[in-house]
Amino acid sequence: MKKKYLWLIAALAVCFASCEKNEPYDTQSADDAPLILKPYNESGTGSFTYTLASPETPLVDSVTVTPSAYTTVNWYLEGQLVHTGTKINMCFLAGKYALTIEAVTDAGKRTRRTGSVTVKPNAADPYSESPAGGRHTAPKSNVSITGSNLSKVAEVEISKDVFGVKVVQTITPSSATDAQVDFTLPEMEDGAYFIRLTDASGKRYGADMLNVHSSPIVLDGYKTFSPGKEWVITGLLLKNVKSVQVGDATITALTTTETSVTFTAPDVTLGSYALSMTNEDGSAVQFATEDGLVTQVMAAATLETTIWEGSCVINWGDSNVKLTAEMMADVPVGATIFVYFNVPEAEYHALRITDDWWSHDLLPQVDGMADKPNPYSFVYDAAGKAAVEQTGKALVTGFGLEITKITYK
Repeated sequence: MKKKYLWLIAALAVCFASCEKNEPYDTQSADDAPLILKPYNESGTGSFTYTLASPETPLVDSVTVTPSAYTTVNWYLEGQLVHTGTKINMCFLAGKYALTIEAVTDAGKRTRRTGSVTVKPNAADPYSESPAGGRHTAPKSNVSITGSNLSKVAEVEISKDVFGVKVVQTITPSSATDAQVDFTLPEMEDGAYFIRLTDASGKRYGADMLNVHSSPIVLDGYKTFSPGKEWVITGLLLKNVKSVQVGDATITALTTTETSVTFTAPDVTLGSYALSMTNEDGSAVQFATEDGLVTQVMAAATLETTIWEGSCVINWGDSNVKLTAEMMADVPVGATIFVYFNVPEAEYHALRITDDWWSHDLLPQVDGMADKPNPYSFVYDAAGKAAVEQTGKALVTGFGLEITKITYK
């Protein structure tokens, strides 16, 4: 009898040991709320990124969910379903894509994680990276995209899907050099489209996205202003803007063009104010924001002047913010420059601002930025201004930081 009990205990131990290896822990009830157990990013949160070395490098990963027997996993790039299943092994054209991984149960309960996929082009591939604020244009407008190896481009395809299969327009460029492709957009519906470049052999290459707008839209210059000073807000189809509302102040003394609205900002105290704009026909002007198109935003009255604003994760020579000599022309010697940043998870964090030849540092390398003041400031001296004017631009570079805004006062 004693041996029988010992055998039973040993069998239970083996059973428990094998159960501990089963992943994931699964209640296997169709009414359970779904959970995505992996992947996580390095900081343990549900947002993550993938960087692929080339368009021939597949995105390979797997997702662990519970309750696994009742849950479907969907993978979306830029809101488009590209794969269904817990495991993915797929290649994508070069570009940057918003990624959503969604787990949905048979009962319709959902959860999701968001991140990004960056696919780097091969060295000899034609490629054009979308600017931080995105590409925006209007139908029948001339479009210029900049990049590398673009003289190889025979046609520009405007597509509705990630893979370039649903081509809406095929356009022959009016000009194509290694650095720039120019083309005229035909009449087409509003929306977000993928730009796909093809060479003479018909091979297709990625070039990020293009947003088409047929009604007035503000793109830049609206987030901050200096009280009592000239304020220039830029966008598309702005010629017929009638008035600007800043808090309680209505401004009708405007100078408008197709791409800008210029006026004197109200002389208000520093702070945040609701901003909206109205067209001659009484319709509201839309603003392109991170949250989509809206008709009212908040603008901050500040003593700082914005040089650049957007989102750029710096990675030494692979990714940096380029401040051209034209952008820096109005920044006087002796001005204080402020660099605003976020600190994502990374091996280390460093900031350096140098000229386009990497020969003179406007700001020598600063390490350990996670512990530094935000914004980080420095004085723009005569030697720095001379270096920018001589080389044509300043580079905000370093590693492990997301640069969001650069200002001066």
